[in-house]
Amino acid sequence: MKQLPPSAFSDFIEAIATSVAMVSIDDGRIVSVVSCNHQFCDMLGARKEDIVNRPLREYIPRYARKEFELHLRKCVDSSSPLEFIQPFDLYETTRWWRVTACPIMGDAKRPLSVLLTCIDVSDKIELENSLVVANSRLGSVIQSAYDGIIGVDGEQIITIFNSAAEDMFGYDADEIIGKPLSLLIPRRHHQNHETHFGRFHASPIRSRQMFERGGRITGVTRDGVEFPVEISISKIEVDGATEYTAVVRDISERARLIDQLQQQATADDLTGLINRRAFHERATEHVELAHRHGNPLSLLMIDIDCFKSVNDTHGHAIGDVVLKAMAAGGTATLRKADFFARHGGEEFAVLLPMTDVDEAEVLAERLRQTIADGAFAFDWAGHDPVPFTISIGVAMLRSDELSIENTMKRADIALYKAKDDGRNLVRVWKSELLMPIGSGRIAA
Repeated sequence: MKQLPPSAFSDFIEAIATSVAMVSIDDGRIVSVVSCNHQFCDMLGARKEDIVNRPLREYIPRYARKEFELHLRKCVDSSSPLEFIQPFDLYETTRWWRVTACPIMGDAKRPLSVLLTCIDVSDKIELENSLVVANSRLGSVIQSAYDGIIGVDGEQIITIFNSAAEDMFGYDADEIIGKPLSLLIPRRHHQNHETHFGRFHASPIRSRQMFERGGRITGVTRDGVEFPVEISISKIEVDGATEYTAVVRDISERARLIDQLQQQATADDLTGLINRRAFHERATEHVELAHRHGNPLSLLMIDIDCFKSVNDTHGHAIGDVVLKAMAAGGTATLRKADFFARHGGEEFAVLLPMTDVDEAEVLAERLRQTIADGAFAFDWAGHDPVPFTISIGVAMLRSDELSIENTMKRADIALYKAKDDGRNLVRVWKSELLMPIGSGRIAA
């Protein structure tokens, strides 16, 4: 750029809306202001007649002088344009200026002066600072949140991982950000997750709670430990792309309490077997399945023989131990698909899905023999083992029965037939041998 005469340059820059000044160079040093417009004077809070032909450094505030001169020195030494941001505190406010320093070259290919063009960018800087503050505030909220907050992009690559998520999953943010979300999901759930994720992506709903039908949502830690979680997810559009945020809460303690309450509601406190209520719920379900698919369903009713004598001879505490032994022996003998329950007192019941009466009789005899022989593992907790026997009644669901009640009555009648015949026996209900339902029990 060739240098204009001072008068022509002065007229030219006064017509420019931005702050402009020409400063001279002497032996490579910034010296005085050759010319400037009123906007430049306003920027420095001085009058034009006081600035022109005076050293520039006199009008640069002391707090900014060193940095300002370093920028100009770099422009002169490199003979290249330079741009920097410079704040000035004037009139009880701070204004931010973007300064462009452009060297004016002489015939010797050395800068003779520097043209300063200054644009007020205060609004832009304030907006950027506001964004920084907002992002900092948001980051603080995210990092201090009690729940895990995880962000992913459209490819399910992790972009946000807060401190709570680090504690929950055992990964540091630095090592997990940029990795696939699938690392936090048990492998057996990957396919279901992809299905649910695709549906949510296509849905107009912006946020919702996640849930699994018939089960829990689980996460997996870095060490492979699974734990139950509660998750709410949301999605936003950013520059035409969809991003997702999940708020994850570890509900291990809540799940444990729920399991405990459910266990208390469905299990017998003494033996740990399912209780009477849970047994009838399972029976109702399997009666319906048996009729729907035409499968057999059988039932065992079991009674510990002479249990009153056990209590009278050894005491009720030992009687409780015998009940636990019965639960252990039955659990060891019966199949995993069978439902073994304490029905009340010393009476037990077993629901046998997919089992006809002949198969049920074989299984009942095996159970009776196991108990009579004491052929099962049980810790008597320092007491001598108490031998005991059981009597069992067997019956099968009929095609016209819509509940288990009549089947239980028939099995109960067979049970008391076994007792009447001498105990420690298995009897199958047969209409020609036993009294009809409703006529009362046979005496024990």
